[in-house]
Amino acid sequence: MSIALHTRQICPITLDLLEQICCLAHAQAKKIFVSDTLASFLQAAPTSLQQLPRFDTETLPLRNVEVCISLGGDGTFLEAAHYVNKLEIPLLGIHTGNLGFLARVKPEETLTALTHFFEHATNLEARSVLALEREHFPSSFALNEIALLKQDSASMLTIDAYLEDQLITTYWADGLIVATPTGSTAYSLSCSGPIILPTSNSFVLTPVNPHNLAVRPLVVPDTATLRFFVRSRTKDMLLTVDGRTLKATTQQPLTITKAPFVTKIVQFGCATIFDVLREKLYWGADSRNK
Repeated sequence: MSIALHTRQICPITLDLLEQICCLAHAQAKKIFVSDTLASFLQAAPTSLQQLPRFDTETLPLRNVEVCISLGGDGTFLEAAHYVNKLEIPLLGIHTGNLGFLARVKPEETLTALTHFFEHATNLEARSVLALEREHFPSSFALNEIALLKQDSASMLTIDAYLEDQLITTYWADGLIVATPTGSTAYSLSCSGPIILPTSNSFVLTPVNPHNLAVRPLVVPDTATLRFFVRSRTKDMLLTVDGRTLKATTQQPLTITKAPFVTKIVQFGCATIFDVLREKLYWGADSRNK
């Protein structure tokens, strides 16, 4: 068995964690593979780390990976989720970045969390994933959200949205976000979308700067098939899939459904989603609660 490692930033903390993880892996007789991004950063690192073999999305299935570890914030975690994709390899997020909704394990807890995982003393939380289908392109998958957005300073988009064969509405807006419960605390939340519990089995449609202020976010069951037809004065638009930008054109049918696989997140400790919301969003940070 082996461990996959990914980070997109090298600093003294991550270098120290990498060395600790390598020592633990050696003691557990496990191999370590690093992402191409991490390998490029390690060229200036100590010699022992420079020799670590690489993986990419094509070779990862051949590495017999037991767990994929991300070192950083939620953006790094989403990149690691893109690597494992439909393989359903458990993800362990070490929080050395900013907000940390997904990467919750503190640096000083790394070895303990990893040891507990190897001893099967941690829980795996299954998170739903979005699947984007469009003609002549491979499927794209998102743990957080898929956003249909206008390009640069172009005029607003006109988006006909359907749930199955029922017309929901026509959005006149700068864009539309389709978010999972995991992504409900990300881009969707910044556009006044609701927070959805991970166990709610639903998705949320959140318009971005809608022209009609009566158009509000809409929660739909995650068993639904969502279809979109986008129009604009210009033919170009943007699709973002967990922050990865895809080129797209209007007049192209888009279909979003629940993916046939989940992302498995290693849960360490006993913190609940409400503990995370209180910590990260300062819920209850009111002098009256003291």
